[in-house]
Amino acid sequence: MTPGSSGARRPRGRPPLPRDQQRRRLVDAAWRAFEARHYDKTSVADIVREAGMSSRSFYDHFASKEDLVAAIVEDYGARLLAELGEILREPAEDLADQSERSLRAFLELLPTVAIDLERIGGHAGRRVGEVRRLLVQAVVDLLLAHLERVYAQGRVSRAPSRPAVELLVTGVESLGLRYYGEGRREELLALRPALLQAILRVLA
Repeated sequence: MTPGSSGARRPRGRPPLPRDQQRRRLVDAAWRAFEARHYDKTSVADIVREAGMSSRSFYDHFASKEDLVAAIVEDYGARLLAELGEILREPAEDLADQSERSLRAFLELLPTVAIDLERIGGHAGRRVGEVRRLLVQAVVDLLLAHLERVYAQGRVSRAPSRPAVELLVTGVESLGLRYYGEGRREELLALRPALLQAILRVLA
């Protein structure tokens, strides 16, 4: 022991990243890998190589590549609900404008990488299915609460029924994920005016 030393060893190398930053790095690396190689051709080894991390770090956060995607879908659902909540809380006078902004938020938050969520099986597939179900119900709840306020203000002549709003949200969500899963993002975005008309017919 040298004079003046405390006896404690100094850690070598960089300090470890916090867990949330590790997870974020893996998710970002996964998207880059999916874009470069396509989801089906990307392995966990590709993802950790892209992230500059170890396989052990990956499995500290995710059980599999499919489990990573399920976690991303959960994150997407939380972000979408937060954004829709902000849009619908604003006292906008124009229902068409709010509907267009809500639709745009949904489409822009969808992943840009072609991943067929219907093909994910096992525990991860069940998680994806449950998240999608809960997301649809939460969006329906948000829309119905908003439309009841709008109706009470006399801005629309009627408040749509829950089944009508559920059918609308389920249809848009399924259509959007199918187009993205098939790599047809630009075609989906081109449908936005027609989707908005359909939404307004149900909501107004």
